[in-house]
Order: sequence, then C-alpha cells, then structure tokens
Amino acid sequence: MFPKELDGAKVLLYTPKGAYGGIKYPNGAAAETYSYLAICKYPEDETYYLFCCNDSFEVVSDWQTGSIEACIHIATSSYRGQIHWNQDME
Repeated sequence: MFPKELDGAKVLLYTPKGAYGGIKYPNGAAAETYSYLAICKYPEDETYYLFCCNDSFEVVSDWQTGSIEACIHIATSSYRGQIHWNQDME
C-alpha cells in the first residue's frame, strides 16, 4: 500500500511501481532509481511537488510546481510516455 504522506506532505496522486529513471554518478552508474512518482502537497503551502521515490518510498528527488497539472506534465515529458496515476480514496 502506498503511504498517505511522504516527507510530511499529503500524497494526492501516485504511480504503480515502475521504472521512472533515476540519479546517476558522473561515470554513468546508477546511484538511485525511481520506482514510484507521487504528487504531494504540504499543509498550508500553495505549492505542489512531484516526488521521485525509491523502492522503500523514500523521496530521492523532487520538483516544485504551481499545480497538479504542471506535475503531471513534468512527469509525462520527463518519462516519455503515458503514466497511470492512482488516487487513494479514503
């Protein structure tokens, strides 16, 4: 089950586990891989975040944007394809 919060931010949308890129060392070796993407929002903050998470749901990279739509656009353009987003319905 995907966490409801990441680094204190509420998870609004998230992806199934997949291969979403990662961080590489200067020599090209993988330093960290992105297994999940999540769109999150901190309480009392108007900003939205696209979080890139590892297998353990730890945030290893993020982008700050002004809207959910901007997060979706960044994810789609960065990962070259259709991304399926899940929403946790409480």
